[in-house]
Amino acid sequence: MKEVRFLIVGQGLAGTMLAFEMLEHNIPFRIISSPNKSKTSLVAAGMINPLVFKRLTKSWMADQVLPVMHKRYRELENLLSASFFFEKKILKPLSEQEMQLWKEKQEKPEFSSFIESVLTNSPLTSLVGSLAYGIVKGSGYLNLVVFLQLAEQYFREKGWLLEAGIQLNENIPDFFEVEDIRAENIVFCEGYHLAENPLFQLVKMNPAKGEVLQIYAPDLPEEFILNKRVFVLPVGNHRFKVGSTYEWDDLSETPTEKGKNSITERLDNLIKTDYTIEEHWAGVRPTVADRRPVLGVHPKHKNVFVFNGLGTKGVMLAPWLAREMVKYLKGEIRNLPPEVDIHRFV
Repeated sequence: MKEVRFLIVGQGLAGTMLAFEMLEHNIPFRIISSPNKSKTSLVAAGMINPLVFKRLTKSWMADQVLPVMHKRYRELENLLSASFFFEKKILKPLSEQEMQLWKEKQEKPEFSSFIESVLTNSPLTSLVGSLAYGIVKGSGYLNLVVFLQLAEQYFREKGWLLEAGIQLNENIPDFFEVEDIRAENIVFCEGYHLAENPLFQLVKMNPAKGEVLQIYAPDLPEEFILNKRVFVLPVGNHRFKVGSTYEWDDLSETPTEKGKNSITERLDNLIKTDYTIEEHWAGVRPTVADRRPVLGVHPKHKNVFVFNGLGTKGVMLAPWLAREMVKYLKGEIRNLPPEVDIHRFV
């Protein structure tokens, strides 16, 4: 029987980034990926936005996480011999009130890295007219479908990925055994499925269903990510991911007519060009009630860990949080940031 230090449960964005960080630090691991559980990460747009538009503030931890994010995804592109991380500016139509706020923030040094300009004329003729337009830099997207599929192939070829399920209750063993693998510790990276895990009922999850369309719009330029009540994300060949919706009552992964209509109504108020809908997806976001990820060791079981709930900013946060989590697992730091530590729920 092969002995490793960690089993990682889940190969979505969280589990994948944690595995690559363990690989970087020579920590023996295996990933358990259940074929019966979906990967919401494959549905997510993977957008990177350093700003919160509602009040025009910086995203949580933006200054700390963005340099780590850029470096890590470029390293992983080299490792996997592919391109899946793209820098692309965001173009946001603004109201008069928003325009004043954007101009004020643009003058502040802490926003100079993110607000490039505020324009009075639209740089694109295919947009519905607006009073002004803000341009965000430091933004972009991670093609999660390509990244996660390449990562899965990489782990599988190395023999580090097992297709299996694992169920635990309060009677935690000294070692965790799956097939011919024995591990000292286990880390749950299950996305919204963590809400069904009996060991983590203390974590206040608030999963939200989201729906996304892929459209083909041959006359819509691909220079910017567009954002006004809906995002329009260019993914190549005049295809765009468009979304999203939030639904808390229906947590199925089935696309709905209601979701599609909600997205197209907002899209039609943003662009004035023809398009056709090619794909329609739905997934459930692993959102935690306080909108912060959840990391750390189980309060009762010292060989059970969690790295989960990355949420809508997950692509930005995952590299930095994975680095901090591995430092914690190695004993290099004694405490995780209190905003993400699981002990906030104890």
